[in-house]
Amino acid sequence: MIAVSPEEIEITISELAVKQLKNILRNDYTLEGLCFRLKIDGKECHGFTYALGFTSCEPDDLVLNIDGITVHMDPFTGFYCKQGKIEYLFDMESNQEGFYFENLNENSYRGKFFKKESMTPKML
Repeated sequence: MIAVSPEEIEITISELAVKQLKNILRNDYTLEGLCFRLKIDGKECHGFTYALGFTSCEPDDLVLNIDGITVHMDPFTGFYCKQGKIEYLFDMESNQEGFYFENLNENSYRGKFFKKESMTPKML
């Protein structure tokens, strides 16, 4: 298991994202028993790609309570997403809508950073 704790993670959620999440949770009964999750979805030359959405809760999840919202992450995601912002995009002109994550340390994770041992998680 990767050694990271919720206390090491500094993530904020925009006011619009909080409002949208509360609205979704209040009105969508199909999400009962599911968790709002941030996860690393892939790796490209410019850095990681991220996914935000509702999934099953897992026993090894890092659980953050941010502005009344509970966010779950697996330890791998928590290791690389220690500082960032969860935002909500609502752009009628381009017809784009949804949650996204801005990793404030993304510049560190470009290219083949993982070849440096100091940049990889320590396993317990």
